[in-house]
Amino acid sequence: MATPNPPFPGSGSCEMNPQDFAAIQSLPGNMQCVECGSPKPDWGSPKLGILFCFQCSGRHRGLGTHISFVRSVTMDSWTEKQIAQMKAGGNDKCEEFLTSHGVSMSSEAREKYDTPAAELYRQVLLARVEGKPEPTELPKAAAKAQNVDPNRYKGFGSSPPPKKTSQGSGMIILLAVVIMLIGVALW
Repeated sequence: MATPNPPFPGSGSCEMNPQDFAAIQSLPGNMQCVECGSPKPDWGSPKLGILFCFQCSGRHRGLGTHISFVRSVTMDSWTEKQIAQMKAGGNDKCEEFLTSHGVSMSSEAREKYDTPAAELYRQVLLARVEGKPEPTELPKAAAKAQNVDPNRYKGFGSSPPPKKTSQGSGMIILLAVVIMLIGVALW
């Protein structure tokens, strides 16, 4: 069980106690980072029930919370449900499940965890914790590739790049020359 004093009243979260962490570490494969093999990982993803090192936590954070919700065992608060998900999972269990569904564990994180097989694993893990029947069918592939502009993130911030016009660039050059001439004349 987690310690009883939640950091925010009514939040239902608390620090993970050493007994819970020891139980999670004792699961097969959890004494090394699921991604790089570093010893004694202390970051985890309750959605996947896996442990990884600090370096690999950044990669998981970049996947988005819908794929891998990243928590530090020592610095973050955990809900009872998240701790239960970690205890129901394990690095080896996750790897075995994904491999049995054709996912290569030597792939990059996004190619492993942003897949229908990984989504099914997240659903199975959650069902186990909630005492619900485990789903058995792979979810449909995410609609992420449909109707997405490939140039979406080009340009400044997330705005589209400015459209090039032959007239616009000529006007800018003319304006720059006029400003320089005025500046030279005033000097």
